[in-house]
Amino acid sequence: MIRRVALVGAAVVLAAGGPVGVVRAQDVESAIHNPVRFTGDVVTMGQVYGHTGIAGRWPDESFSIGFTPQLTLFNDVSMGLDLLLSTQGSTAQQSINQLGFNPSWRWITLHAGDFSDDYSEMTVQGTRVRGAGFDLTPGLFRISFQGGQSQRAVFAGDGTSVYARNLFAGLVGFGRPDASYVNVTVVKAKDDPNSIRQALIDTTLIDTIPVALRPQEQTRPQENLVVGVGGQLTLLDRRLVLKGEGDGAVVTHDLDSPLANPDAVRFGSLVSSFMPLRLSSSGDYAYKLDGTYAFGSGAVRAGYQYIGPGYTSLGLSYLINDRRAITLGGNVGLLENRVLLQGQLQHQNDDVLGQKVATTNQDAVMLSAALRPTDNLSASVTAMGTAVVNDASIDTFAVNDHSYALTTNLALQESLLGRPAIYSLAYGIQRTHDVSVVAPVPRVTVHNLSASVQVNLSRAISVAPSLSLAATQTVGAATQENLFFGFRGTGRFLEGRLTASFDASETFTNSRGVTGVNSQLAYALPWASRLMFQTRYNHYAALGGEPAFTESFATLTVSRSF
Repeated sequence: MIRRVALVGAAVVLAAGGPVGVVRAQDVESAIHNPVRFTGDVVTMGQVYGHTGIAGRWPDESFSIGFTPQLTLFNDVSMGLDLLLSTQGSTAQQSINQLGFNPSWRWITLHAGDFSDDYSEMTVQGTRVRGAGFDLTPGLFRISFQGGQSQRAVFAGDGTSVYARNLFAGLVGFGRPDASYVNVTVVKAKDDPNSIRQALIDTTLIDTIPVALRPQEQTRPQENLVVGVGGQLTLLDRRLVLKGEGDGAVVTHDLDSPLANPDAVRFGSLVSSFMPLRLSSSGDYAYKLDGTYAFGSGAVRAGYQYIGPGYTSLGLSYLINDRRAITLGGNVGLLENRVLLQGQLQHQNDDVLGQKVATTNQDAVMLSAALRPTDNLSASVTAMGTAVVNDASIDTFAVNDHSYALTTNLALQESLLGRPAIYSLAYGIQRTHDVSVVAPVPRVTVHNLSASVQVNLSRAISVAPSLSLAATQTVGAATQENLFFGFRGTGRFLEGRLTASFDASETFTNSRGVTGVNSQLAYALPWASRLMFQTRYNHYAALGGEPAFTESFATLTVSRSF
């Protein structure tokens, strides 16, 4: 009895993360009977690779194990761990081994080890950190911090080496993510200049090599500071959503460059209090505005983005700067959504400051319509056009690329020999043309016609043969034809515990035959476990002076949820 009262008291205290005393009876009862729950997944995978006729492009054998346990106390406190170990890790590349620990309770989440916490697409996104952090969301507030190593040193010796990099980022916000909110973000990243130099000394005994013959560090250590403000505003019962973000960044491209006088630079004294300014330092800004208005069964959208040529955030895995983009689009459903119309227009250009010899403009337009006149018949058509053109006055630098595409699809649900079937037919045409004066590319037109039928032989087995033909027409050259035959079969047996799939294809590309055979078996084992076996075989016939070769894979995966 004393133990039961103690558990009730603990459950009430832990559940009182919000308003005191607001505790659901079922939560308390569940916490009493299940005070500790241990759940998660473990996945092990082994793969063998074989090849003949060519050098191997994959390891002959590889193995990986992933472990994601989750510990929950009193239905309220949770602690998670993410572990990934693989034999494909290497000192010549960024390691893929991962270990992360992410406990959470109410509005508190902690991070330790390997984790990724995105803030926005112009500050921190897609970057995995090995370190620590936290996310706090009490009420309408959000407070977040992360810090650690975002990149380990890799000495390649061929100019592609990278320095070890440490990243620290924080965010303070107020509001609701699905309504109106405002966030302030700060990002600081810095490379370790000694992380590669030590590798040079350790691997080449650099002191014994004449200065003129010593390996050169072509990559340079960097430092970066980003400050940004972003938010969202919802109006008219959330039919109108306005979203925006503005960020400023300072980056030092070479930490070995001499120090600069901050007083000689606008806002230099302020910036130098957070990071020293050097002769290789520069600053720029970026911002974006987006708006969406929903009406009935449709919506319209508009967006504008500006990224200065000097804007850099080392908290991003990918960024294209020196860019201005405008987007317009919308969609609408008619006749009880039996007719769906969609369109989008995009314009993008570089040289936002007019400093380049030529400005490159990229334009793209897309229009699509989907029609469902009856419940068993549907059709769609999509048209796209793109153009990449610059205004270079010298023919050598001129760019003038155009491409157009039209695709149509038709699907009919009917029967074949008394069995339910789905007939599909598709046709597409694509044309590209580069009319540059110095290196013109002949006009290329590609026609693609495909057909397939999926037949349910029984409730457990279905088959789907397919056929497609592609013809490539190039001005001044003979037409090339590619023919594809395919067959796919799937089945579910033993009351769904065993699933199987098989597909085979034969492709003739430029008079070269390619045979592919894939299979998969999956079986549900006791104790929430699953066994999967996959094979993949590809044979490429000889073509001219190119010899025939074969590649094959076999993969065994065992997983268990607990």
